[in-house]
Parts: sequence; structure tokens; C-alpha cells
Amino acid sequence: MNRTYLAPLALLAIPLMGAGQSTGSFSLTNATSEQVAEAYATKKPGAPIATGQWERRYEIVSIDMPDIPAGPDRDAKIAAAKAPPKTETLCQEPTIEQSAPEPKQVFEMLGDQCVYDRITMGGGTFDAVVKCKGPDGSPVTNAVTGTYDPQHFMIHMNIEMAYPAPTGRVKLAMDVSGRRTGVCTK
Repeated sequence: MNRTYLAPLALLAIPLMGAGQSTGSFSLTNATSEQVAEAYATKKPGAPIATGQWERRYEIVSIDMPDIPAGPDRDAKIAAAKAPPKTETLCQEPTIEQSAPEPKQVFEMLGDQCVYDRITMGGGTFDAVVKCKGPDGSPVTNAVTGTYDPQHFMIHMNIEMAYPAPTGRVKLAMDVSGRRTGVCTK
């Protein structure tokens, strides 16, 4: 399985880096990435992230490759895809250059061929189903839910992808979380 498909999906976490306690909320159906970015900017469903040292964690919780017959080959592919959780530390400073990207940039990074079947965001929670085309044109569906505030965020994604043979369909669950751990260390 090509892990590069996961990178755009993990970008869904980035809008939350600018989210905090809700000052507004929005709910859209059958929306483009541009419409979602506009609603985010207009409704402002979060306050600025707390500056300081942050820890982000990415973990593939489960993975299923139903089109590959059971056996050592499938087990090896699943083990490779389900590498140990990745944790990174970053400093969120109160400068434009080092802050999270603007939401419009984030939604554009997901691709211009994405449609949100539905998205609701506000009050420290969000729920969305987004359908995109992968780099090879294969469909990718991501059902994502989560919570956020200026000090924490937690995202759970159920992702379904369709690769060309021999891999075929891939279903995985992935968690992305973040928390402020203190002042920045240089």
C-alpha cells in the first residue's frame, strides 16, 4: 500500500490547529473544498490555537485489505502499512510564518476533486464525510469525526480506498491527536 495516499487525509488535522473554542458553527452538504473553506473563514468555528510546544501523534488503528487473499503476502503488506505510531513535536509560535496554514490552503491541499457529502463543525466538535480522487484517479472516502479546543485535538478517520489490482480495496482506521505540552524549547 502506498502511504502517500494517507498524507492528504492527515491534512484534515491541520484546520484544527487553528481551531479552538467555537465562536460559530456551520453545516454543509454536497460542498466543494472551496465552499467548506469559505464557511470555515466566515463562521470561525474555533479560536486560535494556544502557542507553545505541541505533540502530534498519528496512528493506524486497523487496516483491512479484503481483495488480497489471506496469507503471508497480505500480512506483510498490513504490517508495513501499520507501522508504529508516529509522534512529532513542533513549536506553534505566534507568528504568521510559523502558524498553521490558512484553512483555504488546507482544503486546497486535499485536492480540487473532493466533495464533502456532509460536514458539521462548531462547538468543539466536527463530523464529515469527504470523497476525493487519489493521485491515480482511484476513489478515496474519509469519514472523519473529532473534537478540538485551543490545547488539544483528537481526530478519528475511517478511510476507504480503491487501488488497482492486485491490492484492490483498502479500509483503515486512523487516529490523529495533538496536545500542547508547554512552552517552546529551542
